[in-house]
Amino acid sequence: MYRAEEDYIKNIYKLTVEQNKELVKNIEIAYIMESTDQTVNEMVRRLATKKLITFIPYKGVKLTPKGLKEAIRLVRNHRLWEKYLVEKLNYPWSKVHDEAERLEHASSDDLMSRIYDSLGQPVVCAHGNPIPGVKQPLEYDTLLPLSQSKVGDKFLVKRVVDQRRLLEFLDKHHINLGIELSIIKHDEFTKLYTIRYDDKNLDLTEIITDKIYGTIL
Repeated sequence: MYRAEEDYIKNIYKLTVEQNKELVKNIEIAYIMESTDQTVNEMVRRLATKKLITFIPYKGVKLTPKGLKEAIRLVRNHRLWEKYLVEKLNYPWSKVHDEAERLEHASSDDLMSRIYDSLGQPVVCAHGNPIPGVKQPLEYDTLLPLSQSKVGDKFLVKRVVDQRRLLEFLDKHHINLGIELSIIKHDEFTKLYTIRYDDKNLDLTEIITDKIYGTIL
């Protein structure tokens, strides 16, 4: 299978799981892949010919059992590599995505099994996203975005959206997984949140608080 085909399968899977959809429309695939409608249509036909997806005209596509197995392998490889690069090679979490994108396609099952064991069999990646089992679908815990917290809440960070600029911002302000934030102010008009941690205050826009997930303590 070509790398481009693997990328499509992986992103169809992530759209299906993260948005809890049975079918994914071509326009959604085009957006996440940053591709033209024509390119997506051609790839969808190719993947359907290879029995990796099922295409239902005017409704969308879904992975076949064969495609699902491949997608799970790719997502698992990607997130294990992210974890490995951060924990073993001290990569900043804002820079591991692109490296993992390259490595996920070229890694044998035996290598990934060894990496999994060397990491202590983790259940989440460096950004808090769940790592699927070898034959298990991806499952997300029920977490709330920080934007749904209220003044007075204490919020435990457990997952962040894997976007480089967001991760660089969080790094700059020493916010990472497992940190506890106190919500001390929320301006309804500006949608600005003021949080407190490590004896300091920080203002966050709703664009940021929508992408930080966790639990209210």
